[in-house]
Amino acid sequence: MITISTAENALKNIYLDTVINDINKKTNPFLTMVEENTRIASGKNAKVSVRCGQAAVGAGTETGDLPTGDNQKSVELSVPLKNLYGTFQISDKALKAASLDPNAFASLLGGEMQNLVSAAQNNLTNMLYGNGRTLLAVIGGNDFVMDSRRMLKVGKYINNFKVGMELTILTNSDAYVTDIDCDNTVTEVNVDAEVITLSDDLMETKADRLYIYNYNDDKTSMNGIDSIFFQKIYGVNISDYPEIAPCNFRENSDELKVLDEEAVLEFLDLYEEHCQSMPADIILTHPRVKKSIFESLKSTRSNIATTELAGGFRGFTFNGIPLYSDVKCKAGNLYALNSKSFAMHQLCDWTWLSNEDGSILKQLPGKATYMATLVKYADLICDKPFLQGRCSGYSALKWKAE
Repeated sequence: MITISTAENALKNIYLDTVINDINKKTNPFLTMVEENTRIASGKNAKVSVRCGQAAVGAGTETGDLPTGDNQKSVELSVPLKNLYGTFQISDKALKAASLDPNAFASLLGGEMQNLVSAAQNNLTNMLYGNGRTLLAVIGGNDFVMDSRRMLKVGKYINNFKVGMELTILTNSDAYVTDIDCDNTVTEVNVDAEVITLSDDLMETKADRLYIYNYNDDKTSMNGIDSIFFQKIYGVNISDYPEIAPCNFRENSDELKVLDEEAVLEFLDLYEEHCQSMPADIILTHPRVKKSIFESLKSTRSNIATTELAGGFRGFTFNGIPLYSDVKCKAGNLYALNSKSFAMHQLCDWTWLSNEDGSILKQLPGKATYMATLVKYADLICDKPFLQGRCSGYSALKWKAE
């Protein structure tokens, strides 16, 4: 007879290792590479030293002074770890129905674990390409209603909005569409029409895709790749330490351009000049950009070499660097990243949240349903932002010139 105790033992001893492996190593190749650099935090905050000065290396005379490096070699940061959760529920009826058949029981728990892993992978990827804020919606740059710059059609994301919510709206290059000095508030939510109304007009933009964030963020989202491409990196002003600034190229021409092979090569030249080398070991971009690059290479009959990336993902090499496309990446963007500069700082790896008696399945109050919670206290942090590059400001929707 299979019981709650049997289910808990299965979750702890059979499924947990598989869940950890699938989330950490089968979500995204860059995340897989970063997980290899995992560092154990000693408290609620991760302590990180970000290098910003040059070492004392140079030539000199036999009797002259020795080379002198910068006095400030690094900036010490303290970054709060984020609380990452994943929950699944199982009804008492379903559990009892499978209690007499081990195969049915394994199928029941296996299906729930697959759903949990899939949801966790989706959530982690959203945060991986984010900037630490809570992303509410991604919409087309022209999704206005009746030419009103206060009414936005947000589609399937409508349930993320409430009247009174203050918003920040950015383009794929992090240019503001809202005036951040004047909060833009949701004044109406039309669920049937999937339209929200704002208190103020949005500013004009050429962008063909917009990213809507909660202005009053509760700082619960994990720091993503975009976190290092703002004026502040983990709370430190770039203007105070310009040596740590990444290569952040933004296309600013009047007309939207397509991010093709020529544009990417131009960006990589700037990136190599910025870093005084080519430290990137992976390129991340959106499938539309990948398609544009692929078509450019094909039109010139260039050899396209496929490669296997970390975690078993497939991609191809561009300029000698593995390239991977992901629909979660901002369309019209491309990142050249040095994965060894990123690390997952955590108190521990994914584990089940347990009650005082050690049990992990808890009956929900007033319901014939049990719930288990997967938890990880961690954050993604880069200690060498100056080795990273981002190319943005291109068309998010087109991959080939008209």
